[in-house]
Amino acid sequence: MKTRITLALAAVLLGIGAAGCSSSGGTTSPGPQPRPFGGVTHYDEQQRTALHNAEEGLIAACMRSRGFDYRPQGLATGDHRVDANPYGLLTVAQAANDGFGLISTALNMKRPDDPNQDQAANEAWKAALLGTEAHRVTVDLPDGQQFFYNSDSCLSQADDSLYGPDYFRAFNTFQVLSSKVVTGVQAAARFAAAEKRWHDCMATAGEPSDHLVDPIASIDQRVKQDGSDPAKTHGLIGRELSLAKTSARCQDQAGFATTVEQIQSDVEKTVIGTNQPLLDQLRTLRQQALARASHPTSTGTP
Repeated sequence: MKTRITLALAAVLLGIGAAGCSSSGGTTSPGPQPRPFGGVTHYDEQQRTALHNAEEGLIAACMRSRGFDYRPQGLATGDHRVDANPYGLLTVAQAANDGFGLISTALNMKRPDDPNQDQAANEAWKAALLGTEAHRVTVDLPDGQQFFYNSDSCLSQADDSLYGPDYFRAFNTFQVLSSKVVTGVQAAARFAAAEKRWHDCMATAGEPSDHLVDPIASIDQRVKQDGSDPAKTHGLIGRELSLAKTSARCQDQAGFATTVEQIQSDVEKTVIGTNQPLLDQLRTLRQQALARASHPTSTGTP
């Protein structure tokens, strides 16, 4: 039984996805490549691990205070797609190291077993962890989207202690706005011009592709076709690395990252509206959460 959703309260995001393309990735840092609003909603692997572990400790403490045992859950490892650039941008170093991150994810991703599986039928335990509908709070987001959480849950209390009570409203707001920025950037004529330069370079290199995501999609399709046969998937590594390196070199030649950064700056000014104070608050809450996670004993008991 999966009892909770990491880094998103017990909240269910209605219609919200990660901004932009989410099928590529790599083991190296995203580096200076552009992300909406300075990547305020993105955490690297080390940060995700620290936040997850701190949150799990707070949940366990809250559950103990209510008379229940909760065993902290591990974090899934090996999913290199979560660090994908939202525009599909890829550095040459990333490409040489891990391609698009698809095959390494298919071969190495591990989801931890649920250590609380034996509580699947314990309604009181689940109510303490996830809360009850009587205490459900619905939060409105831009473009008519919403998320909700149960304020009486240990999950919610732990998240409030780690991130601050208003963090997820700010975080989810900027998830929505970031998605709008990515859409706006990709719709710009300057993006199309950069993609055309990239396309011409790819064609010259013998890898014709119309759109930046096409090489990623082609490898993704092959991985899915191979299903659960690790030998077949492993055999694709050379092809993924070659295609990714060609795409990255052509992106560099086309000045893609610089173009995206310039367009993004313009689009953000339009998209942010009256939410600049909320962005400033989110940046502060993010820094505070990371500081607390780096010293988990200082987070206290919810």
